[in-house]
Amino acid sequence: YIQAIIDTGTGIVYRLGESIEHSRRKYHVHPPEDVEKWAQVCLGIIRHYNEGWANGFHHNIRYWEIWNEPENRPSMWTGTDEQFFRMYAVTARRIKEAFPEVKVGGPSIGAPGELRGDSFEASDFLKAFLAYCREHGSPLDFFSWHLYTDDPWLHGRKARGLHGVLERYGFGGAEMHLNEWNYLPDNDWGPMLDGQGVVRQRWYEKMGGPNGAAFVATVLMDLQDSPVDVANYYCGDTNPFGLFNRFGAPKKTYYAMKAFSMLARMPVRVRVSGPAVAEGPVVCAAMNREATKLAVLAAHYRGDDRPLRLRIDGFGPGRGFEWEILRVDADRDLEPVEAGAADNDWIEAAFGAQAVILVRCHVQAGASAAGR
Repeated sequence: YIQAIIDTGTGIVYRLGESIEHSRRKYHVHPPEDVEKWAQVCLGIIRHYNEGWANGFHHNIRYWEIWNEPENRPSMWTGTDEQFFRMYAVTARRIKEAFPEVKVGGPSIGAPGELRGDSFEASDFLKAFLAYCREHGSPLDFFSWHLYTDDPWLHGRKARGLHGVLERYGFGGAEMHLNEWNYLPDNDWGPMLDGQGVVRQRWYEKMGGPNGAAFVATVLMDLQDSPVDVANYYCGDTNPFGLFNRFGAPKKTYYAMKAFSMLARMPVRVRVSGPAVAEGPVVCAAMNREATKLAVLAAHYRGDDRPLRLRIDGFGPGRGFEWEILRVDADRDLEPVEAGAADNDWIEAAFGAQAVILVRCHVQAGASAAGR
């Protein structure tokens, strides 16, 4: 499993802890009886995966996270706040003593606080956790948190609020990891927790369908101007939350991710300007270093159908270019819908709600090399 992840070219955040237990009886989410022994077990896991110990590997996993959603009681933790704080502090310290080159963090909190207008109010658990870490000098190389919502702009707003909280407690330099997020249809967990049959099926179909695709693309673009350093979507496999169905076929959300990946391959971000529309379409653009290729990604999560009109002037005067529009919606899986040629002119495409559009442009052969 670990090797399969590495083979895709991505990095790993290894969680030291247990998965959520929705059953009435809890088996693995209790506080360890001997915290020092538990910390030593964690060191053994790191040695196994990074140093080859016990017929292990040399994966060079950098990020080690301690536990998962400890404030989620009793599904993730049956102990007290103080018991978790001590377990975190002891384990984080032992890891940094033995492996100073790795990064350790947490607490992988699912309920970090709420926005009150323009201000963010941290939860009592988070404030107590940060105060304990500050008082005991506990390492916190990265701060991790989760968010499931139907508001794609909430991630960035909460991230800015959380960063302010971290700064106030002396952890402003910690990396911020939004390491569990996804679209929560209608902001309602009911169909998953209590629903059966068609109700649950339609809930998951909405999560992975055009709504989910527009949501995913909007979140990824909005996070570009936030303090989030790492964003880990839950999840990338055939889990009902995942990017693929049970047969391994990609969902619409996969194609939204693919479109963003095609944008991200362009290393130079390009300024986008236009009329500001509250919670309207979101647009990001980037080009290659030679200024000969440009990608523009747009997502329309809410609102009515509307045309998307783009004026491309990043190639410089007198440089004709060819363009192609790819679309993700209910009927298309990042498929070409239009193509043409232009000379710093307008490109227009139909842009329905719950859609993602990727515009790819490249300078025509023989055009002048003076770009900007």
